[in-house]
Amino acid sequence: MNSGTDLPSQKSTGMGLALAVEGGLGVVAALLAWLLGVPLWEQFPADAADTIVALVYGVLAAAPLMFMFWFLVRSRHPELQRLSSQVQWLVDELFGGANLVQLALVATLAGFGEELLFRGALMPLAARWTSPLVALALTSLLFGLAHSLSRLYFLLATMIGVYFGWLAMDFGLAVPIVAHAVYDLVALVYLTRRSRNRPVGVHRGIER
Repeated sequence: MNSGTDLPSQKSTGMGLALAVEGGLGVVAALLAWLLGVPLWEQFPADAADTIVALVYGVLAAAPLMFMFWFLVRSRHPELQRLSSQVQWLVDELFGGANLVQLALVATLAGFGEELLFRGALMPLAARWTSPLVALALTSLLFGLAHSLSRLYFLLATMIGVYFGWLAMDFGLAVPIVAHAVYDLVALVYLTRRSRNRPVGVHRGIER
């Protein structure tokens, strides 16, 4: 049994693991794109004005995701409550002691790393061999599998993957990167603050 003095070390390890994984996905995406000739960087805005527009669109595109998150954490439906408990447990385990700067770093790396890999590298690669719609479906399923904490989580993540894929196809890669990062930051800040504000002794573990 771990003592209370072990907790800071555990949280630090969880944060380090999250940063390594999310950052590593971006490296994998860049290497994959380079090896297979996917024009990764051409999917970004070409000038400062277009970059600003993409940033604004990305923030706006995060709004439906935040509404979905708000509905999830407020829902009384048993399945959604179970999913909320699972996500809360995971966030507590990885980021329970994180500050705002650390959470922002994780969210930014997640936005870049995951979108570079799934929408920037894999989706154009799959479209080269199939079609844009098939590529969107395949990469969204892979995105869901990468987030399959539970069957419901897999389903929701796959739907979010379709949304991010559509954003990338219609507006370029910067928009889903920003939307992903903004959504992750809002969710992480809310969940870590909610955990810290729970009464002492109240703990919601993961429910299968």
